[in-house]
Amino acid sequence: MYVVNYHERDAIEVDMAGAKGATVRWLVAKRTGALNFAMRLFEIAPGGIIPLHAHEEEHEIFVLNGKVKLIGDVEGYAKKDDIVFVPPNVQHGYDNTEGSEIFRFICVIPLLDKE
Repeated sequence: MYVVNYHERDAIEVDMAGAKGATVRWLVAKRTGALNFAMRLFEIAPGGIIPLHAHEEEHEIFVLNGKVKLIGDVEGYAKKDDIVFVPPNVQHGYDNTEGSEIFRFICVIPLLDKE
């Protein structure tokens, strides 16, 4: 068991073609002792985007701040206090290009061997 401030986890630019103004912090992961799940904190600055993509793993998302346009198989908006579930292999992305504040969310995924 441990307790750390999330600022102790590095904010890493989202490394995906077309992504801009987006960072991820691996809060809990294999390298920090997790066995089954990873917890990540994403931030997308106003004007930023995480483009359309898909993964084999599902995502459980809780929105902490802001509002973003969802793109892909599920369209609409996600805002503070919303829960978003992204099933495996579903095209999805987050567009904050018209936003005026940081879109911040927690994302939990099954632990990946590649992480």
